Amino acid sequence: MKALNFIWVLIALTLTGCGGPVPSGVYLTLSVTVRDVAVITAINGEEDAFLSGDSGAMTGSRPINALVRQGENEATFTLNAIDAKEGQPLDPAILAILEISLKGQTIDTLAPGANVFFSRELTEAEYADLLAGETVTITERFTVDKAALQAIKNVD
Repeated sequence: MKALNFIWVLIALTLTGCGGPVPSGVYLTLSVTVRDVAVITAINGEEDAFLSGDSGAMTGSRPINALVRQGENEATFTLNAIDAKEGQPLDPAILAILEISLKGQTIDTLAPGANVFFSRELTEAEYADLLAGETVTITERFTVDKAALQAIKNVD
């Protein structure tokens, strides 16, 4: 009977793992700022309502630790220009930054910090496509490595 209990404990520990692919006290923080566009943000195919919006003016930032997995991951931003008010030209823009922050650090949503997975703005072609009324999809791929994240945490 003790052997069976030991096996159940091992199974439980295996299922809970070590807290996921991001060490405690480390945050993968995604910041999304848009102007004159509606954005749908998705992480690994899951839409993130907090980092999405259709108002044409939005800034949002939050840790996405629970949405990532060890290894390859993907962030997708689907953009559509908003309807411009009469007499106001559209000037579509997006700034999407995924960075590593540690507990207690402050994130600047408009300026990448020292540990960045990606920082992405519109290309000229994407800007022109939005002005022409087309949908633009931006895909950024990034790799989560728990050991590398732990090393960054240990440096600070």
